[in-house]
Amino acid sequence: MPRIGFVADDLTGAADVLAQAHANGINAALVIGDAPLPEDVQVLGVAGPARSLGGQEFDALVRCDVAKIAGWSPEVLLYKVCSTFDSSPAVGSIGRGIELLHERFEGHGPVPVVPAQPAFGRYTAFGHHFASYKDQVYRLDLHPVMSKHPATPMDDSELSAILAQQLSSGNEPALIALPAHETGDFARQWKAARQNPGHEAFVVDACTEAHLDAAAEELLAEGTARQPAVVVGSGGIMAALTRNPGSATSTAGTTVIAHPQLPVLAVSASASSTTAQQIAEAASHGWVEIPLPAELLHGSDEALRQQLSAQVAQALRSGQHVVVHSTRGSADPRFAASAAVDPGHLGALIGDLAAQMAQAQLTRDIAVFGGDTSSHALIAMGVTQLRVAGQFVTAGPIVQSHGPSRVAGCNLLLKGGQVGPKDILQRFAQLTGH
Repeated sequence: MPRIGFVADDLTGAADVLAQAHANGINAALVIGDAPLPEDVQVLGVAGPARSLGGQEFDALVRCDVAKIAGWSPEVLLYKVCSTFDSSPAVGSIGRGIELLHERFEGHGPVPVVPAQPAFGRYTAFGHHFASYKDQVYRLDLHPVMSKHPATPMDDSELSAILAQQLSSGNEPALIALPAHETGDFARQWKAARQNPGHEAFVVDACTEAHLDAAAEELLAEGTARQPAVVVGSGGIMAALTRNPGSATSTAGTTVIAHPQLPVLAVSASASSTTAQQIAEAASHGWVEIPLPAELLHGSDEALRQQLSAQVAQALRSGQHVVVHSTRGSADPRFAASAAVDPGHLGALIGDLAAQMAQAQLTRDIAVFGGDTSSHALIAMGVTQLRVAGQFVTAGPIVQSHGPSRVAGCNLLLKGGQVGPKDILQRFAQLTGH
């Protein structure tokens, strides 16, 4: 099959992309930081905390990551964004990401934007984006979670309008609307959109897997190792690219390791109401709940950090599953009364805590909750490469560190804020032998 590379703007989303390839039997790996790129995979990605960055920091990271994966010579390159389009002109700007893609791939033409992921309840219809929540589908700006996102609240659902605010040109991308799929005109409209002068991007409607397959077919036909076909999208387009009938599948390796003698540790920096419900559900089933002290959310009090580590270690030694969290939803006083938390600081804090417990042999099964902070957490754990160990919940696979790290041999569940069933932690514990 053609090589498919991806650049992800956060780590939990990158894990979802790995899972889509793995589910289709494709060997895939994710590289973090400056680790060398493996050659034994058909899908390869790099991930960093771009979603939580802005300005020069964002530009420098995206330029570096795109150059790195371009050096691997993929035929298709996915700039992976959240299926709920988390971004703003100042933070994690998808529009700015598109401009940086054009900077790297001069002459590529307008970039397709395909964030739909029907299997995950994400749909684009007539240019507007929708996402499910509790068995209901909402427009982005009316979504109970995304309209109140702590970092990038969505006040619009029209993707072209959102991107126009983020592109320096102010251009509104064109649209391939749903009827093109039904009239047999999709391929013609795609080619016309790709040749549209003066536009940086075009939005592609998709509400079914067949719609995504049509986009994947065009991408695979266009791309070459010298000039990859570039696309902006979610795990949905990766699933389509790797299930394409022309793709030869392989047996993806790695399996979940059972660690029944040691309890599970979850560390959460997510303010999502979905995550809050998952923490509450775990606590109601006997998990020890340890709130991060408010003082540590902004500072680095070493004595307080040692007290926290000792408290977590004691609970794990007693054989109890533990969940450590920075907040239980946006109503938590620690969240509501404090200034915005730096994702880098918070991610490093929870990542270092989890790594300490793994190195002390107190846990081998770790859940990390929070899309904006997950990349920072994995960097603190010393992880340089991830591979999927097993499918789990939608957009939440079990992964393992490949190569030396502070969490080598551990099962890792990486979960974004809006992902997963209410009992996800209990299911994770059962899956890993508890």
